[in-house]
Formats: sequence, C-alpha cells, structure tokens
Amino acid sequence: MKSLLLTAVLLAPAVFASTAGASVSPPPTTGSAPVGFTRTTLTDAFRSESIAGDIGPRRLALRVWYPAAASGPAVATTLSPAEQASWEDSAGLERSALDGLGSAATADAPAAGGSHPVLLMSPGLGATTAFMGAHASDLASHGFVVVGIDVSGETQAVDTGEGVLAPMAPGLANASVASIELRSRDMRFVLSRLGSLHGAGRLDLGRVGAFGHSNGGATTATAMLADRRLRAGVNLDGAIFGAVAQRGLDRPFGTLHGAGPDAAYASLFELRSHLRGPRPYAYFPRARHNSFTDFVWLVPQLGLDPEALEAGTIDPAAAVAKQTMLLRRFFGRYVAA
Repeated sequence: MKSLLLTAVLLAPAVFASTAGASVSPPPTTGSAPVGFTRTTLTDAFRSESIAGDIGPRRLALRVWYPAAASGPAVATTLSPAEQASWEDSAGLERSALDGLGSAATADAPAAGGSHPVLLMSPGLGATTAFMGAHASDLASHGFVVVGIDVSGETQAVDTGEGVLAPMAPGLANASVASIELRSRDMRFVLSRLGSLHGAGRLDLGRVGAFGHSNGGATTATAMLADRRLRAGVNLDGAIFGAVAQRGLDRPFGTLHGAGPDAAYASLFELRSHLRGPRPYAYFPRARHNSFTDFVWLVPQLGLDPEALEAGTIDPAAAVAKQTMLLRRFFGRYVAA
C-alpha cells in the first residue's frame, strides 16, 4: 500500500501556503501523565540488509515517548535539524515550518515510576514516526512507552545519530513482501533490545504490543506472525503482504480503515477473515489514507492541500480524538491488562 508523503505532490508550489514564522501545534494529550521524549539508535552488529543498501551493521533510529513524573525543561524536538530541514525543503515549506511538531512532549523529563507496557510503532512507506506523534504522545500520557522505529534505507529523511541522513535504497522504494519482511526483522530486533533502552523508565517486557500506519500495519501483522512476544496489534489503514494474510493470527488484531479503493485493501479483508482472536474494526468514512497520521492535523495548519496529501475531509480534532480513544481502549485491554 503506497503511503502518500509530502513528496507525493511532486513538490508543486501551488499546493503550499506561506508558513513563514509559523509553528505547528499538535493536539493536546488526554491522559494525566506529562509526556517525555528521547531518541536513541540501536545497532544490530550481526545483520546487514542488502535490500536496504547496508554496507555494515544495521542501524535503527528510535523515537521514544514515555510517561513522565514531571515535564522536562524544554519542548521536545521529534525531528533532528537535518531531518526537519529535509522534510521542509522537499515539500517547499519555509524553514521552521515544522517547529512545534513535538511540543506535546518535553525533553529530559524524569520518567514516571512503576513498570510500563510498551508499544512498538511503525510508519508508512518512506515516512517517519515523527509524523505519528499525536498517537504516541496520547498513549504515553496514559502510561504506555511508545517506541517508534524508522526504517533505514526507506525513510525519506532519518538521522541515525550522527547528524547525517541515511541514504535511501532503490530496493525499498516500493512496498513488497521483501520490504515488509525487512521491517519485521527490524521490529523484532528492537523487541529483543527493549531491555537496553534507558531514560524512559522501567519497561514491562511481558506487556508489549505494536501498531503501524499503512506499511507499518503490514509490518505489525508480519512481526506478530513470527514473534509471540507481541501480545496484540493494530493496523492503521494498511494493506497486508505475505503469508500472514492467509495464515491469520490467533491474538488480538484491530483495524482502523478509511475510504479508499476496495481493491487496494483486498489483503486486509483476507487477513481479517483468518483472524482467530479478537478483531475490532472501525471505519472512518470521511478519512483517507493519511488521516491516520499527524497529516490529519498538520495539513490544515500548514495550509496544504488535503486532497493531494490524502488527509481526507474528516474534522482533525474529531479524527485524532476517536483514533486515540480506540487505541487506548484496545491496548489497555489486550496489552496493559
């Protein structure tokens, strides 16, 4: 399933309004905990991926939202300077247009006490988990640690920790069974290394789930088929690739779905016909593919074209409120309980 990014409008200047001096403002969180944010990079010293253009060990950039005991001293910046400049430049936006993207969280916030369930989060094709911050921040405010996994070699602009953007690989330009299997290996590696993460509090490694948008939803399903440590998953408007569509899953797997060509989602409904656990489903008739990411609220704030960017005509506040409520309820029941 193709994920339409800012570059999908071919950088047409007419799509964009002037954003000089603007700062975007994400939806407020609904939980009682302040939200902290941190970044880290994990290295899989025993794996390189030719499809991703790796010439050495596989490096994965993680963005982590967590429940905090108190707010930190500064607003979180969920994009590094190099990443933000790349996204703004590629879309023809003014520099600083994406300032404030991470302001639902703060940096260097002290982690809340106790042990917290964990949710792994995967973005759409070429996208970054920085554009899934509304969901991540809200879940963190309700006690979850949310670990966003960007896809080195596929993500348009991802900084793996040196201030330099990882090159994109031609083999990951389109969704395929092979690309989703790569993403699944990434997710399962991060799952195996959760105990090494620092700064986000104590993670309960017995309570782990996953969710993702578009290819990230397919990644979640494929990873769940391969790894039973993932207790439950949610697909945000993604088609499904590979054996899981026919084999199904025996654990809870939810779906949030928007309006789109039925043929593009045949694999999604095939998977649902083979699910043997709880399988809640929610349809958003005025939503389009990117209505399940931060694009739903970013597009109107930046003066972008919602049709070109597949953001839908759904009210942004209503969309975020309903989606975050469904995610909280699902993961509260099937992961945190």
